[in-house]
Amino acid sequence: MTQLHTPDKCRSGTGLPDIAMPAALLFDCDGTLLLTGDLHFKAISDALLQQGARMTRDWYMALTGMGRDDLFARFRSKHPVALDLPRATSDSIAQTVLNAAAARENPTVVNLARKAHGRLPMAVVTNSEAPIAEAFLAATGLRHLFDLVITREDARDPKPAPDLYLTAAARLGVARQDCIVLEDSAEGLHAATACGMRGYDVRLPGWPMQADALIQTLASLPMR
Repeated sequence: MTQLHTPDKCRSGTGLPDIAMPAALLFDCDGTLLLTGDLHFKAISDALLQQGARMTRDWYMALTGMGRDDLFARFRSKHPVALDLPRATSDSIAQTVLNAAAARENPTVVNLARKAHGRLPMAVVTNSEAPIAEAFLAATGLRHLFDLVITREDARDPKPAPDLYLTAAARLGVARQDCIVLEDSAEGLHAATACGMRGYDVRLPGWPMQADALIQTLASLPMR
């Protein structure tokens, strides 16, 4: 039977907010760990253009937390165009992987991942497909920081369903309520809440202070 790790309470000792010691950190990829929004938009919009359809950037940005298949299905339902959805998905995945070198780190989130590396289990949990996530992490040199990469293929339903985060907790052998989730979308935060996990929105002005508090809390953990 997998042993579940549970957190202790810990004070940062710096005047920053007190944070309960997590058993694992779970990082969304796109927009959270890495800045890839423009890269994804270009690949997705190009895939649609190949079928004679045009997606505006504003429409895409309002739904950035949605999985690729669901995004294309939503687009088709809202626009009077005939789309080959499997082709749109495969074309956009191929284009994204081709341009993976354009991915950039989100500094405060990557700094947290580097500081936490080796102290507790960590996973990337993303609605993206495995070829995309692995290409991004390889291109940025971040893959070695994470015990697992959980992708769209690892669960039945993508975020905002809780499946991917539940899968990550189970495979890491930690209690789901003891995980901290880093996210940048309403869909991802909804998925974390549905699991009973603590979610942090890295888009908010207070995030850098929360990141500092997390780093101070984790500094008391020995290296694994």
